[in-house]
Amino acid sequence: MTSREDDFLTSVYAQLRDWFGERPILSRKELLDRVAHLNPTLKEATLDVYLHRLTLRNQLVHAGRGEYTLPGKDLAADYVPQLPTELSELWQSVSAELFLDSGCIWTTQWLNEFTNHQVMRTLQLVEVEREALNTVYYALKDRLGGRVFLQPNARVLELYVAETPDAVLVLPLISRAPLQRVGGVPVPRLEKVLVDLLSETEILAAYQGEELRTIYRTAAQRYRLDPRTLHAYAKRRGKGSALKELLLSMDLTHLLSK
Repeated sequence: MTSREDDFLTSVYAQLRDWFGERPILSRKELLDRVAHLNPTLKEATLDVYLHRLTLRNQLVHAGRGEYTLPGKDLAADYVPQLPTELSELWQSVSAELFLDSGCIWTTQWLNEFTNHQVMRTLQLVEVEREALNTVYYALKDRLGGRVFLQPNARVLELYVAETPDAVLVLPLISRAPLQRVGGVPVPRLEKVLVDLLSETEILAAYQGEELRTIYRTAAQRYRLDPRTLHAYAKRRGKGSALKELLLSMDLTHLLSK
């Protein structure tokens, strides 16, 4: 390597921490774009060589296929929310009674981890296949009374749900929604929650606007997200373009579908 090349590599290394900021991971494309900005005359093959040399020096670390992180930087963790005991027992009781083999349960209380402002009134969301909506609704209503609402429209949300502490909403589950299990109970993966925020703007009205951007930004910093899962679910919800537009506007390009 010539002294000129070594000087350029040193200048690249000096920029790395600013490029990463609070993000644990950058994609190869993002890094190549930033290096190319320092010297637009370089070819892509040469840019790749520089990334390779940085990894050999342990100034840059592979974090997966086409992804990099900084040495000593904590990688994002998997999102595993804490399910309240009440909701866990509620799901287990209803699913056993009705022999449910699909669905999930979650609470908007989880979103307070990601927001600037804490929303004190939370919703409990029960999602099941469409053919099970009515039976699940009545089973929950027998247990919880007037707290339970079946697919509430904007008027019901405004007049009744907003005035009901810990309201439980029974909603249809989108096919192939990304789920996980916590203590044996099905709950959404973070990718599902993020897309639902784009889709259920009336139900999740408290988390729109700048708060939505804050949630996405914080989630991307703290947790490992799978772009393919995120975009596949967004397309099933008819929000593929909206998701892409939001990610581009926030420079979360590492979450664009590959």
